[in-house]
Amino acid sequence: MTPLRSIIACSILVLQPVAGHAASGDWASTDHVAIRLLAAQPAPGAPLQAAIEIVLDPGWKTYWRTPGDAGIPPRFDFSGSRNAGGASVAFPAPERSDDGFSVSNVYHDRVVLPVSFADSDPSKPVRLELTANLGICADVCVPIDLAATLDVAPGAPDDGAMAAITAAHAALPGPGRAGAFEVTTLRRVGGSDKAPEFEVEVATPDPAATALFVEMPPDWYPAPPEAETASAGPARYRIAVDRKTATTPLDGAVLRLTMTSAGEAATRAFRLGADGTATPLAE
Repeated sequence: MTPLRSIIACSILVLQPVAGHAASGDWASTDHVAIRLLAAQPAPGAPLQAAIEIVLDPGWKTYWRTPGDAGIPPRFDFSGSRNAGGASVAFPAPERSDDGFSVSNVYHDRVVLPVSFADSDPSKPVRLELTANLGICADVCVPIDLAATLDVAPGAPDDGAMAAITAAHAALPGPGRAGAFEVTTLRRVGGSDKAPEFEVEVATPDPAATALFVEMPPDWYPAPPEAETASAGPARYRIAVDRKTATTPLDGAVLRLTMTSAGEAATRAFRLGADGTATPLAE
């Protein structure tokens, strides 16, 4: 059995049955990566839930929605689907990869991305058609295109798919635990409008084991966050941003911070004001 097929087999075996109706698609694969679609209707008349399952050969990685210094952001196109419009893909928190030249935000081995649809009639069959554009890397990076399909009849049983989708939703970053594990504040602390600097404060029991991931407008280029403290209590990070070629204004820009530690993940978005203040946004 090849390494990739071994990972695929394990991804199926670890799932525990739960009640519900769902379906699993066939694997679509190329060298070092495979994807498939999962879909579920948790209860009669409930909205359609779906997921994209990605498995990679050992030593290979693919990228988060915000790749970091280097990498290819994933693109997922469901426009060919029937009775499944308005697809929105969610992402669990990534890992940080530093190769000595660049710092990237990645996934290894296996990741399941939940997908929701704004427009789907639960009483009618669904056909999901996905075109995925991914970057995968080991020593070199390779752009790949894969297509996957899945037909879902109302009430089709597949407890394994239901379990995978449920686990994928549970793995998404939430608001965290108030006062114990959360992103608490974001503030601008210096720099020019073309090169502003921000400070982020987080609550975490283990600052040394905590990683912070930054998402900003696409024409802003943040450096990896630098930890300012490593003792117990609130941890602070400083983020320098290159806006020399940016057209997205500071006023009104939305910045998202995601933190991870010991298997936990929390996220919070902020909107910048004209005076440099940052207001938390309701999720």
